[in-house]
Amino acid sequence: MTDASVQNAREKSFTFRQKTVSWVAAITLPVIALGNFSEAVMIVESAIDRAISTFTNIPEYKDLGYLRSGINLDFAREIFGMPQVSRNLEQGLSAEYFFDEKYLLTLLVRSGEVMGYTVISLQEGFAPPVFGKWGGNLGEFTFSELKGIPGDFVADWTKNSASYLESVNLGGGSLNQKAFAGWVNYGDGSSVHGLAKLYQSVLQDGDSETIRKTLRGSTKPNFYGWGDLPLSDLTASILSPIDLGHYLSAYQ
Repeated sequence: MTDASVQNAREKSFTFRQKTVSWVAAITLPVIALGNFSEAVMIVESAIDRAISTFTNIPEYKDLGYLRSGINLDFAREIFGMPQVSRNLEQGLSAEYFFDEKYLLTLLVRSGEVMGYTVISLQEGFAPPVFGKWGGNLGEFTFSELKGIPGDFVADWTKNSASYLESVNLGGGSLNQKAFAGWVNYGDGSSVHGLAKLYQSVLQDGDSETIRKTLRGSTKPNFYGWGDLPLSDLTASILSPIDLGHYLSAYQ
């Protein structure tokens, strides 16, 4: 990078910080003047996060980093708010959906405990770090580049939806919960090779593993998850594109 480029980047960063500080001050100073300091602090934090979120994904990555299988539902709601949609699945399991313009978060809940969760990237460039040293930034590696052993998988290719989900054995990092990776047709990254062929092969009891290997080598996940749940429960929680569009139009 040239000196001129560095200087230009610094000037843009300084201008952004100046605008952010001025905007936040305009909102919070009247509140501070009224003597409600704690509320002013909350407003400052929220305003800064919104400003940063306009240009980066840092606040979203930070929030998603708090997620763990086994956490209390109330704790999750403190971070993400109330879900826009909740659906009952089976055996006391429910799915709670949190719609963000950058991602779709689904919490799988039983008796007030988050048994598992999934995240689908909905926006180009939204690439949270996933699976630690075993993975990378979501959407920047193929399934075959995951440093784990692929397990069970589910392939779906119908008129209304298309998806590929798999469990991944990540060794010691997933002893108490399972890791999941997937591709969903309404997530970021619209191309997948061989999914229709894999779906047909599964239905016809054909040579699925060869086709699956090809798909894994050419497709980048836009979906990840963790949980103490079978893959079938995660599959049941996936919204179809039609359902997603309906909920987004109704709740956003």
